[in-house]
Amino acid sequence: MYEDNLHEKLMKQGLPVDGIEGGPNIRNGKLSRRKLLSSLGMAGVAIAGGGLLGPLEVHAAEGAPPPGDPANKAGKAGVVKSVDQLRVTPGEYDGQHVNLLGYYAGSPGSGGGVLFWDAAGTEADNGGTVFAVAGTPVGRWKRSYSARVHLAWFGCDGRGLQDDSARVQAAVNTLVSGGVIEYGSGKIKIARTIKVEAVPIVFEGAGSTDNDGFSTQFIVATGTDHGFLLSGVRGGGFTGLQLRGEGLTGGSLVATERRGGTGNYMLSFYNVRFKNGYNGMTLRACNTVRFQNCVWSGFNGEQVILLNGLDDESRADPVEFVQCGISAGSNPNTDNVVIDGMGGSIKFFATAILFGRHGLWLRNTTGQKGTPKFLYFEGGGFENGEGVPVLLEAGAQAQFANTYISCDGQEDNVRITSGFTGSATFVGSVIRGCGRNGIDIDSSRVTITGCLIGNNGRTAHTAFARTITGVAGSGSGGIRVTTQAAHGWATGDRITVQGVAGTTEANGKWKVTVVSPTQFDLQGAAFANGYISGGSAWRNGAGIHIRPGASRVVVAGNAVGSLADGVSRQDYGIVNEAADVLVSGNDLSGNTAGPYLILGSSTSQTRFSGNKGVEQIDGWLSAQLSGAVANGLYDLKSFLYLDGQQIRIVKVTRKLASGTCDVRLDADGSSAGGNPVAASSTLQTTNITPPFSIDGMSKPRKLQLRVLNASSAADLDVQFAYQVMS
Repeated sequence: MYEDNLHEKLMKQGLPVDGIEGGPNIRNGKLSRRKLLSSLGMAGVAIAGGGLLGPLEVHAAEGAPPPGDPANKAGKAGVVKSVDQLRVTPGEYDGQHVNLLGYYAGSPGSGGGVLFWDAAGTEADNGGTVFAVAGTPVGRWKRSYSARVHLAWFGCDGRGLQDDSARVQAAVNTLVSGGVIEYGSGKIKIARTIKVEAVPIVFEGAGSTDNDGFSTQFIVATGTDHGFLLSGVRGGGFTGLQLRGEGLTGGSLVATERRGGTGNYMLSFYNVRFKNGYNGMTLRACNTVRFQNCVWSGFNGEQVILLNGLDDESRADPVEFVQCGISAGSNPNTDNVVIDGMGGSIKFFATAILFGRHGLWLRNTTGQKGTPKFLYFEGGGFENGEGVPVLLEAGAQAQFANTYISCDGQEDNVRITSGFTGSATFVGSVIRGCGRNGIDIDSSRVTITGCLIGNNGRTAHTAFARTITGVAGSGSGGIRVTTQAAHGWATGDRITVQGVAGTTEANGKWKVTVVSPTQFDLQGAAFANGYISGGSAWRNGAGIHIRPGASRVVVAGNAVGSLADGVSRQDYGIVNEAADVLVSGNDLSGNTAGPYLILGSSTSQTRFSGNKGVEQIDGWLSAQLSGAVANGLYDLKSFLYLDGQQIRIVKVTRKLASGTCDVRLDADGSSAGGNPVAASSTLQTTNITPPFSIDGMSKPRKLQLRVLNASSAADLDVQFAYQVMS
C-alpha cells in the first residue's frame, strides 16, 4: 500500500512515473522507496513538496525487515534532530533511512533531509553528504545526490556571522566531476580562499540584488587574498547572487589561474552583483568567458577588472561583457577595466563603464611581446570623473560603435598614444564634455566617422585656472612660468596665460614644455621684462587633437563643435600637427576660436576639404585689365565657359590703381545673378550674401567681367571666388 500511495503522490505532483512499474528494482510490481529516492534525487523530492517523505519513521532497503517488524529496532530512531545527534547515532543495517530535521538543533528544515546508512562506508566525514559516527570506523550516513548540493547541507546557516570557508570548500570538493552548489536567501561568509580546480562548478543563488539584506550573498572577508580562485577549470561560473567584500586590502573577489599547463575554459557569470571589494576580477589563462547582466561597484584597489597583467601565457581571450555595469565608484585611483599584455577578442555590448579613474585601459606592463588586440565596444558608454575613459597605450585593432564617451574631469575622452600600433575606429559615437581634447591622437591608422564631438575643453576657464606665482627666464632666452600648485599638464598642451604684470610678453596663447609639476616653459616666447605680480593660466582643448607623430588619420562625416546642451569651450574643432591626415565632409561650426588650426608642416598627404563651417573656395574667376578701364564686357583670364558644372559665387575681391568703377559677373552678356560692387584704389573683399549660383549643366554659359560707372579708372584686378555645387 505504501508504494501504491507513493505512485499516486508522484502523479498528483506531476512528477514522471515512467518506468516505475514493470522495470528493474521492482518489488511486487512497485518501485521500492529507496530506489525511488535514488532515482529522483533530492531535487525530485523537493519538487514533491516533501509529501513523499512522510510519515518516514524508517523504510529499509530491499531485503530489510518491513516497518513494524520486531527486527527493525531503528524505527525508534528514524528522526534525528541535528547533525550532532546524527554523528552519535549509528545505523543498524545497510540502507536504513533517517529523517534529519535540520543541520542544527532548533533549526528544523535547514540542512535537513533524508539520509541512508551505508554499512560498508569508510569515506571521510565531509560535513555535508557523508557523516561518520563516533566510535564506528565502518559505516556512514550519506545523502543521495547527483550533481547538485546545497550549502545548508554543509552547515551554512545563512546569517553570515560564522566563517563558512571550510563548509563551502567541502561542497566544492564533494562535486568531483562538477555540478551546482546552491543556496537560497541568506549570507555566507568566507575568510579563506575557495579554490575550484579543474571541474566545472556553478555557484547558484536565489537572484542578484543590490540590497545587503536580500537574496544570496557571499561575504568575502579574505584580507589580502582572493575570495574565489578558479584553477584550470573547464566550465562553471556564478549565477543569481551577490559577492560582497568586507574589509579587503588585497586580492580579487574572483580570480583565475593556470593549473599546470591547463587554462580556464567556458566560464559564465549571469546576474551577479560584485560589490565593495579591493579588486573585482583578475582573469588570467582564460578562454571563452562571458558576463551577462552583471554589475560591479565600490572598489578601492588597483582596478575593478584586470585581464592578464602577468605574461603571454596568461592571456584572457575571448571575453564578452553583455549588458553589464562596471563602476570603480568614487575612488579616484581605481581603474575600471585594464587589459594588460597579451589578450584579444574582448567585446563589450550595451555595457556602462563609470567613475573611478580610467575607464578602459589597454597597456602592456608585462615585459613581454604580447599586446591587447581585437577590442570591440558597441552601445553603452563611459563616464569617468578622474582619468581617461578610453586610454589606448598599447595594442592594436580597437573599434567603438554607437558609444557614449564622456569625462567629467580634466583629461581627454579618448587618448591614443604612440604605443598603440594597430588601427582604431570610432563610428557613430558621442564624444563630449571632457577637460582637454575629445580625442587625442599620437598613433597611426585612426578613423573617425559619423561621430558627434563637442563641448570639450571644459576646463578652459578661469574657474579651473592655475595661479601663477613667478615668471622668469628659462636660461635659454625663453620664459619659464611657476604655478602655485601642480599644474597637471603635459608637454605640447596649449594654454592661455593672462593677467601677468611686468613680464607682459607671457600673456597670450602658447604651447608648453613641462619642466616640473609646478613649472613649464612657453614655446616660442622670449623673456624681456621682469615679473612683478599676478597671472593665471588654463589649458585649452579641442574636439580632436592630432599630434605630430600621428599618421594615416581619417576624420570624415563628423559634427565637431558646440552641442545643443552644456557649455562649449573647445576652441577648435580640430588641431592638427601631423602631415598624413584626411579631414573631409565634417561640420566644424560652433567652436570658440575657429573650425581648425594647423600647426605642423603640410604635405601632399595633408588634406582638408569640403568641411562645413570653413570658408570653402574651389576656384577663382579672375580678370586683369591694364591701363585705362572703360565700361564694357571683358573676358576672364583663364575661364571662358562654364560647361557641365553648377557653381556658386561666394566672394569678390577687387582693386584699382586709381579711379573708381563698379564690377559685376555676367553670364551670356547679362548679370549672372549678383549686383555690381564698387571698386577703388583700396583692396576690398566682399562676401556675397546670399551667394548666387550659375547653372552650366544644361548648356555652356560664357562668363565675363562687366565694368560699369568707370571714372578715371586704371589697372583693375578682380577675382570672384566660387564653390562647385555639381
